[in-house]
Amino acid sequence: MNAHTERVADYRPLRDWVADCGGQTFPTFASAEWFIRRNRDRLIQSGQLIIRKGSAGSLVGPEFDSVVLDILRESSNCYMARASGSEVAA
Repeated sequence: MNAHTERVADYRPLRDWVADCGGQTFPTFASAEWFIRRNRDRLIQSGQLIIRKGSAGSLVGPEFDSVVLDILRESSNCYMARASGSEVAA
């Protein structure tokens, strides 16, 4: 995904996103942080994650959900390919 949002106001703190949208996938802030650590480069390249230092915390864009779902689906496909002994095109 390469569609960058042009409005700063469209981004919100990761903590707010977890509270509002994390659901069963990210029930805690720590679980979202773990996911981001494992997928940081891709999330930043998507333009939907802006890393900020200190207590300000990271910001996520309005398409963050879509990027997360893409990553989760690809991970599931890779798991299925390994389990069945074949490769699934990503």
